[in-house]
Amino acid sequence: MLEINAPNLYLFSYHLKEGLGISLESSQRNYHSVLEKIVGDISRLIPDAIAPDCQETFLAIQSQPTADLKFKGTLHNHTILGRYLRRSLHQTYALIFDGSVQERYNAHQIQSLLSTLKPLTPNPYSPDNLGQTWLISGVWEHGNSTQIEKLAEESYKTLISPEGWHHRATGDYVGVKLHEFWRTSGDNTGATIEGNSYLLLLLYPDREMFQAGWGFYEQWQQVLLSRHQIVWAHGQSQRLKQQLIDKYHQIEAIADYSHLSLYHLKTTRDALSGLITGFTTLESYFNWMEIHLENYEQYCHQLEQDADGLGLTDLTFLKQFSASVKQTYLPRLQGDINAFRSNLERIQHLTQMIQGQVEICQAQRDRTVKTAVAIAGVGVATGCIVAVASSMNPPVSSVNPGTNSGLSGVLLLSVICGGVASLVTFVALSLWQKLGK
Repeated sequence: MLEINAPNLYLFSYHLKEGLGISLESSQRNYHSVLEKIVGDISRLIPDAIAPDCQETFLAIQSQPTADLKFKGTLHNHTILGRYLRRSLHQTYALIFDGSVQERYNAHQIQSLLSTLKPLTPNPYSPDNLGQTWLISGVWEHGNSTQIEKLAEESYKTLISPEGWHHRATGDYVGVKLHEFWRTSGDNTGATIEGNSYLLLLLYPDREMFQAGWGFYEQWQQVLLSRHQIVWAHGQSQRLKQQLIDKYHQIEAIADYSHLSLYHLKTTRDALSGLITGFTTLESYFNWMEIHLENYEQYCHQLEQDADGLGLTDLTFLKQFSASVKQTYLPRLQGDINAFRSNLERIQHLTQMIQGQVEICQAQRDRTVKTAVAIAGVGVATGCIVAVASSMNPPVSSVNPGTNSGLSGVLLLSVICGGVASLVTFVALSLWQKLGK
């Protein structure tokens, strides 16, 4: 039976700090909420596992750009040693979770351990999340390749999706076989990769190689970050493209813009402006992918160079991702941009035309409001004049002094005179406008 000594579960998780429409203030607020939830979950599941001073430093993201949060305790009969490494990488927040047990586990016990550790990790669907990659490692003592593959399959179902993976690849890292698994939105390698679907499995033959392999975690976090940035940008661009297409078709379906109300004219104008802004954002995603693809290739090359002296290292499968981006992702997005650019002149023309109609309708409404105000003003003024005149010539006192019929008569006369004056003014203005035409 497959046995692994000191199994470890790592999670490389990334959050966008700023850029592409996300402000630093907003991302800090969202990221701080993620960290607070992590601390709260650990404290709830393993009481007294975190020292108060470590918790305070871990949450101080503005004053402490890097921090480590260590914890330990027993959860579901597993004696866990845990650690969070919080880092700030360029325009990104990086979180590395490390949970382990210092015992020998068989394959079934490992699934129990993974189920226990997963609630201690952040939610992959939190705001500004760029993606995450799981890594299972440990010292492999018994078992064969078939059992290792079975372990990977069950672990994937436990951590990521009960439906399992769509794709897999293998490579060599410091003389050890490295397995990778992931899912896509379709059944071919060119389909959109699900950003939170990566799992790496790396089992070492002895403790010394295990320690040597983990010594390159900083290089790995850069490689995985660049890949997630590309996958995230591609997914965002495809969603944005579909939104722009749907919005454009809705606007094109309007047969006659002249019959739209002022409100709908403004809504349509703003939608057209949004199309132009969306086009600019598409170009930003394309540039973003190109930049991070270059970074990704540099980090992969550096990782191979640094690790090669410790044993055979062949990360060709990581380079296949680069090839897929160059052959599929970038040409697809460039085609979308070119197609949209061909309609850009039409969109700009529509925007100018509708803006002209908005100004005409706005002017007409303003004139209508001014006319109404003038009519109402004439009526009110006439009513006031009548009221003042009536008060200067009070009517004969009523037989019953307790009633207020004199005042009521003055008010009624004022209202009637004001209404008549407003009506006469309205008719006069209408005739004047017709004669002016």
